[in-house]
Amino acid sequence: MTRTGSHSDGVPFIAFHVARASGEVIAAREDDVVVYAASTVKLAVLVAAARELDAGTASLTEELVATRTFTSQVPGAGPFTIEPDDTDEGLPPDGTPMPLADVAERMIVVSSNEATNMMIERVGFAACNRALADAGCADSVLSRLYCDLAAAGTGGPSHRVTARDLARLMGAVVTGRLASPERTAWMLDLLSRQTDRQLTASFPDDVPFGSKSGWVDGIRHDVAFLGEPGPDALVVAVCTRGYENHDAEEAIRALGAMASATRGLPRAA
Repeated sequence: MTRTGSHSDGVPFIAFHVARASGEVIAAREDDVVVYAASTVKLAVLVAAARELDAGTASLTEELVATRTFTSQVPGAGPFTIEPDDTDEGLPPDGTPMPLADVAERMIVVSSNEATNMMIERVGFAACNRALADAGCADSVLSRLYCDLAAAGTGGPSHRVTARDLARLMGAVVTGRLASPERTAWMLDLLSRQTDRQLTASFPDDVPFGSKSGWVDGIRHDVAFLGEPGPDALVVAVCTRGYENHDAEEAIRALGAMASATRGLPRAA
């Protein structure tokens, strides 16, 4: 069955990009089609935070204030609260100080929208989009807070990605092109602990891997790396639209398994 939603017309669509982190493309399908990013673009927010840490303008112990309520970027729209279905139940009560390290962990490991909004407000949209640009993601953008429905309804740019851009972003992280070795290792550790394992469901446990997924009604994506961090690591991105969640997950897991199998194939001459 197909699935419609605010970002899905119900027409089944799947795109993928499989490559080495160096950029060598192994397989691709519809990988330049722009889709709603859901939570995958939180990886760019993580990169922006890592760069603040590298610059010394932020620290892991710096305290942010936990909140579920944010101000819409649409003038006059006022504050908004994260919708009940999207609430991070593990977030401490509003007003509780949280170390930046804990905010980043919840943003990536459990894909907390509240933690992401807190981090975006800390680092700024410009820094997040600069991370995308520096990774070569020409068709991707992050332009509003999560669950800012007033901003989402303006018809302007929202969270956009392509499968190719997601693979490029992950490849740039894995090869250390976007942050120092210390902060790259920090990012990869968080990605290795993401609880929503789709592409990585069948990845071997004795090989490094990590991922960042995303989903809303009719949208299911994932981007992952497999192998020792560096240019030879495998990067895989899959974007789906119009499928029921379980069907999309089945397809993503199958593509992850096939991509993993390519690690043992000879390199192209």
